[in-house]
Amino acid sequence: MWSIRFLKRLCLRAAASKRCSGQITVWLSLSFLVFLSLYLLCLQSVQKQSARRQAEQAVESGLFSLFSEYEPHLLEDYDLFCLNTSFRSGMERSDEICSHLWKFTKDNITGTTGNALEGLTLQGVNVQDFVRVTDGNGAVFYRQAVGVVKQKTGISLAEEWILDDALQAEMSENSSRFQEDCADFEGSVVNYENEDDEAVEAEAFEWDGIWNHFALSQAVKSTAALSEKSITLSNVPSGRDLSVGVGSADGSEDGVLEKQLFISYLCDYMTNAQEALPAEESGSAYLDYQMEYILCGQASDQQNLEQTLRMLLLMREGVNYAFLLSHPTYSEKAETLAYLLAGITLNEALIQSVKQLILLGWAYGESLVEVRQLLQGYELAVVKEEADWQLPLGGVLGLIGNPGRYDAQSPAQEGISYETCLRIFLTTKSAQTLAMRSLDVIEGELQLEEGCEQIHLDHCIEGLTAQVWMNDIYMERTYQYE
Repeated sequence: MWSIRFLKRLCLRAAASKRCSGQITVWLSLSFLVFLSLYLLCLQSVQKQSARRQAEQAVESGLFSLFSEYEPHLLEDYDLFCLNTSFRSGMERSDEICSHLWKFTKDNITGTTGNALEGLTLQGVNVQDFVRVTDGNGAVFYRQAVGVVKQKTGISLAEEWILDDALQAEMSENSSRFQEDCADFEGSVVNYENEDDEAVEAEAFEWDGIWNHFALSQAVKSTAALSEKSITLSNVPSGRDLSVGVGSADGSEDGVLEKQLFISYLCDYMTNAQEALPAEESGSAYLDYQMEYILCGQASDQQNLEQTLRMLLLMREGVNYAFLLSHPTYSEKAETLAYLLAGITLNEALIQSVKQLILLGWAYGESLVEVRQLLQGYELAVVKEEADWQLPLGGVLGLIGNPGRYDAQSPAQEGISYETCLRIFLTTKSAQTLAMRSLDVIEGELQLEEGCEQIHLDHCIEGLTAQVWMNDIYMERTYQYE
């Protein structure tokens, strides 16, 4: 009996043990399915992320390769990075850009065996939102040119901690005041030629009337060959309708620092009359007096040079006229001559008017001498002193027939050069005017390069936005030269 009871108890335990073991197996099976599903889900997510990273890298590399096809002449001649969307064909070709980007991107998702990496398949490419160098009235080009000068001079490294916002605002305000003062200065020299009193002899008017007899040949040496080059203003970027992109001005272009840096860029990459006149051969096939064109915007070299020299004469005449008024000896000489010419009238007001005519004519003659010297590479004293005065009163009228009589500067002066004067005049122009006229010159020079005859700067871009489709992945990337 005891053994039978023992066996029953043992069998019951065995049955209970089997039932318990079955329950644990089902729980483990369900848990395993849950964990397996989670693992597969994570694995699929990792695969998708890996594929997306591969796609992003392929697009970034494709855009980098696309922008490595920059226009080489712009970089070599002007240190500008731009992608020519017309590929020198004269017509913008967005489809060609897409074709290049497609090829570069596809190469980056294809393995060495020719199979697609991560199972990626390139399905579509599109480009839009071009940032053209002509956008914002040349603001895109303007900022890139300023950046070139900053990098060359090292200003970009110290700009953030040297120029705080308050200082930049003050400099901008000073720049605006300076431009207003320059505008007010124009026409400040009085012209007495319209004097109504018929009693003044014709010889007295001649002292001031020599301004109206100014000819370009009087300001340059007889051995210098004036440029005969001219352009058609309706064909240049500043005169024609341009393709428009998404680039724009940011409001900092007319800041005094940015403008001076841009003018420094122009001085480095553009020619002026002082450099071109002594040369035996033309250094430029487009325009010889490029800085003068940027300043005046006329169609021919001679028009631009003449207008520039008239501005220079006006500026120096004001300085010289003020010097004569403040110098008693020279003022007395002019008054003596005025009495000789108009003293017979016994009209003191008329005599004083003639004196002013003589002083103006004398100041103009001295200014003409200075302009000729500037074009020959001499410098001028900023503050005129008696030792710096070069033209005697008796030589003023004779200067018209022999303007080169005082070309040799003695004693030598130090101060402002012809380039410095151009800088002063260019500062009075707006950033938009400077940028667009500079683009006129750059485009004209490029079109004379072999293979670049059809290039247009409004087809040259600094950046774009690319749209790429791969499998179920959509990417949009904005890329531009930094």
